[in-house]
Amino acid sequence: MDKESSYICDVCKEKLSSRQTRRKMFCRVSSLESSFMCAECSKSFSMGFEVTEKNQSFYACDECNKVYQFRSSLRTHSYEHSKAWPYRCNQCGKGFRFNYLLNNHMPKHSGKRNYKCDKCQLTFKYPCSLSTHKNIHDEQKYFQCEKCDKIFLNKRRFEIHVVKHSDRKIHKCDICQRSFKFKKNLRNHMNLHDEKSPFRCNQCNKICLTKCHLKRHMSTHAF
Repeated sequence: MDKESSYICDVCKEKLSSRQTRRKMFCRVSSLESSFMCAECSKSFSMGFEVTEKNQSFYACDECNKVYQFRSSLRTHSYEHSKAWPYRCNQCGKGFRFNYLLNNHMPKHSGKRNYKCDKCQLTFKYPCSLSTHKNIHDEQKYFQCEKCDKIFLNKRRFEIHVVKHSDRKIHKCDICQRSFKFKKNLRNHMNLHDEKSPFRCNQCNKICLTKCHLKRHMSTHAF
């Protein structure tokens, strides 16, 4: 598959057909610090939490376990957990740095589909979704989910998406037998069995997955 077809819009997470289109979209949200900063504990990192499956690298959010293909996307997403962002959705509470990002988000709640294909009259919530759909008429290779009809130009992203609709949990913990859909979730879970974990509460010995989670837990012991 042409590499030019495998880029993701960092605003709505839909596939874009060219690197240039993605770059134009991303440049509006890329003026953040060059290192990672956790929105909860303000600790800076040079890399995200990296998960490797089938020689593909992904970056997982420590707060909600969303996975991103690009480190820059994870950095942008992490700020959604910070109350410092001024534009917040009154439906779900999600925060945004810019008002246009909030406006792009709102169709998720309204159900309005204002973008119509001029070839088959199908309508879409987002312009990026319409752009992706038009590739079908251009006979470009694509992958469509049978459950929700979402379209992907990248096979690996499609495979990850399909798992979300499945009840299968093939990644099992050898210690407690708990199962997970994604390997990244199992790896996070294994930290709970690590006696040498650096994120252990010195009050009750509870082990937390991240420093952020430990900090939040410690507040429950405060008087």
